Amino acid sequence: MAYNISTMHIWRLFNGDCVCPMCKLKTKTEGEIAEMYLSEAVMEDAERAKVNKYGFCKDHFDLLYTGKNKLGVALQTSTRLNTVNKLIKPTDPKSCAKYAKKLREEFIDCIICRTLEFNMKRYFETVARLYGDDEKFRRQFETVKGFCYPDYIRLVENAPKAGKYAKQFLEVLYSKQKSQAETLSKDLNDFTMAFDYRSGGLPPKSAQLSLIKSRIIFYGEKPTIPERK
Repeated sequence: MAYNISTMHIWRLFNGDCVCPMCKLKTKTEGEIAEMYLSEAVMEDAERAKVNKYGFCKDHFDLLYTGKNKLGVALQTSTRLNTVNKLIKPTDPKSCAKYAKKLREEFIDCIICRTLEFNMKRYFETVARLYGDDEKFRRQFETVKGFCYPDYIRLVENAPKAGKYAKQFLEVLYSKQKSQAETLSKDLNDFTMAFDYRSGGLPPKSAQLSLIKSRIIFYGEKPTIPERK
């Protein structure tokens, strides 16, 4: 398959240095998208129109607020507020349920979520295609420890895109996921046992990190905004 910046990111992040390489990829992508809405997108009419239409979910608003452009966040929030306020109208008991449903639908979307999903959909497909097309990547894939459960599910869904290697892809995925879960289970047990007065000391470092790893495995990594250079 053709190699581009997307495949370069996958190659770089698929190694044994993290709990879930897809989370690393998502965190990187999500941070870059958020950074866009703290910089040039603030002044671009097309992007401002998208913000006005979709807004930001609470998690991505919080992420933007941690950034270094409060003015940009305020400008985008102001125009989004004007858009939403146009929908606030008088209602009556007969139509209030329908009206509330329409308002609720206004808040179920997010421009960053939409952009992120568009990018991640391609990444999951690309991982499976790389596995099917590139023997070197199949060897690289063997170094991965496992994935968070949400990303594991999406990789399983995309397995057919690995072509004739789809069965092998699924087998390796299963093996990695089971192994990582067993290791985490032991670490969690060691962590809990350390609270027993008979334990006589701190748990191993891997056990001390077991709850942090559990958070990632169950829910994925938290997004961060990249440092500006």
